[in-house]
Amino acid sequence: MKKTNNKYLYRVLSKGGVLSPALFADVLKLAEEASNKHVLLGSRQDILFDLPKDATPKIEGSGISIQKRSSGLQNVVSSYVCVDILPSTNWVYSGTFLKILDQFTFDHQLRVNIVDPRQNMVPLFYGQINFIASDVPNYWHLFLNLKDGKSPESWPGLVFTEDIAEFAAKLENLILVDQLKSVNELSTALASTNLQKNTLDKDSKITLPKGFFPYYEGLVKMDGKSQYWAGFYWRSNQYPIQFLKEVCELCMKTNVGKISFTPWKTFLIKDIEAKDKKYWDELIGRYGINMRHSSFELNWHLPLLDKEALKLKRYLVSEFDKFDIRTFGLSFAIQNKTAGNFTTVVIRKNGRLPFLGRFDFTSNYSVEHAYDFNPNSNHYLTFQSRLSKSELPNALSELTKRYYARLFVQKNPEITGRQKENKGAKRLVHQCSFCKTVYDERYGDQLADVPAGTSFVLLPETYCCQVCESPKSTFNELEITEAISA
Repeated sequence: MKKTNNKYLYRVLSKGGVLSPALFADVLKLAEEASNKHVLLGSRQDILFDLPKDATPKIEGSGISIQKRSSGLQNVVSSYVCVDILPSTNWVYSGTFLKILDQFTFDHQLRVNIVDPRQNMVPLFYGQINFIASDVPNYWHLFLNLKDGKSPESWPGLVFTEDIAEFAAKLENLILVDQLKSVNELSTALASTNLQKNTLDKDSKITLPKGFFPYYEGLVKMDGKSQYWAGFYWRSNQYPIQFLKEVCELCMKTNVGKISFTPWKTFLIKDIEAKDKKYWDELIGRYGINMRHSSFELNWHLPLLDKEALKLKRYLVSEFDKFDIRTFGLSFAIQNKTAGNFTTVVIRKNGRLPFLGRFDFTSNYSVEHAYDFNPNSNHYLTFQSRLSKSELPNALSELTKRYYARLFVQKNPEITGRQKENKGAKRLVHQCSFCKTVYDERYGDQLADVPAGTSFVLLPETYCCQVCESPKSTFNELEITEAISA
């Protein structure tokens, strides 16, 4: 929790990342009355600002929760923000999400996600309880992601739309109070309830969304509609309250009903009428807002209020701009933890003396990428490790070349002579039980001079994890897939 001048950082849990302009204006008023000039946006689609230490903030009649950042309570995340902007399942509309979100009447300690699998902005498995739209109208796949580094477990049945909130509440109680951790245990516990009786047998599969990461900034015409959407990004993640107040006023003036937030710490306005576009152009121009940052600038996820991470990002963006390195289709994160990733590439800071902060002389960096370069695969491979800051740009440049080479192979199997892989096929890899690094024999381990195609059993007994140096004996077999069966 951030403490500043006897103030603490509080989070506004905007369910599903959706607020009306009037309600957002009330939130901004609360922040401004506490002498804040800016608010921050969080990766759980929440809004953060400082309040006095013993504050008990509340907006009457709003139904939203405002909690200290240290409370451990989690916002419900949804892909409402993507509707009408990105591809979507044919029965999922804005109203579908709003109907579900209205069912959530209490705060969760576990991360709950409600997403459409056809979009690629909001991660599918970033939550611990993940509801994912199926092809059957009004029914959702359920995946539990309770064990770091393991594939999410699929629930044996599809969940009815109107049961989602109650399902999430029952599951959280069984997981946290009764300490049940597996799908088998949880489904047995719910077997006699009406919730389980309302589930639908399933034989469909989820295909993980692929394609380039969406560009979520600018004033852009909506596909197939006469309206526009506007996406706003602040490099420092410090959004001026005065500007946001004017955004709310303009939304109310032009009958825009909702403001939505992304996990990338940005916000979007949808359904702007063509006749009102001039007002948005004027507002953007008056504040001198840059609406065309490069994709490499936008597609980053950084720890909140981490000045060192922001400084590293700026350095890397500058280096990539200097050498004109292409990153389209990739997303990047700077992380210290081994869990909670949802980007294509992760830059992780390592060191044996982390309590020394920037004075840790043992610090170095490793670069990891998502399996098959798809962050929804939930598994990461180490590309290079023990790198200095100055070595990072070259390592990332080499990784982008590998990504585009792989993309070419996937799109041109007749040229490369490679057969398209069976998306539903399972693969056996080996994972370090300590840092979760994956050894995949298709790639080998270039850091240990192990060529591609080398089976794990043929590795010498002296082989060790190239990230944490754990011995070969600490690796466990792990079965993963490109597309996860529902």
